[in-house]
Amino acid sequence: MRVSISGQPTRSYARCYRGRGGAQARAFSVQDHNRSECNREWPDGDWWIGEARCLTEQTQVEVTIRYRDVEKTIRGSPDDVFRGVFQFLCETIPAFDVVSRITLTVNFADFLKEAAGVFAVTPEGVVVLTPPETLTDRELVLLYLVRAKVAFETGRSEKETLLASDLISFTGKGSGTVAGRLSELSGEGLVERTGKGEYRVTTFGLHRFRRDVLPKLKG
Repeated sequence: MRVSISGQPTRSYARCYRGRGGAQARAFSVQDHNRSECNREWPDGDWWIGEARCLTEQTQVEVTIRYRDVEKTIRGSPDDVFRGVFQFLCETIPAFDVVSRITLTVNFADFLKEAAGVFAVTPEGVVVLTPPETLTDRELVLLYLVRAKVAFETGRSEKETLLASDLISFTGKGSGTVAGRLSELSGEGLVERTGKGEYRVTTFGLHRFRRDVLPKLKG
């Protein structure tokens, strides 16, 4: 099986249609329905379809999968392409369906919707809105690692990791307490150590936070 992937930040596209007779093509924005000229005269001939740029930028990804004599090209947003690739593989390779059923993923867009009221994104960064006094020490450590993940995913931070010293400052707990909780969380696969004294929440950790901690903060 061969997979080729290409992608770049692009603008949303509207389509320009041309009929026979050299008519000037026009573009209609799919976002705001404003009309704009393509400013190009097309020669006589069959129908043409062009693309006109809108104002909203988004990342477009294209994936082409070749498996034996089957080829499939999937285009769209990263989430749409991810779902399309999984669906193709499950339909084409029966064994992959078994693997996909035991694959743990967290849709971050859905997570952010559920976390509304707990986290807030500001121009300065991500803040925790809900008082965390009801959380245990390990849940508190996990909270701030998830906050770092949210800041990274929303473009408010260049990294998704925190130093142990940061966690000591954020949680107000002693170094021994934080070190002990980080050791426990790492041992359970909820947190990953990425460097000397530097940690990030894992997919499993985000899943457990969503299931166990988020309801406590919202509730």
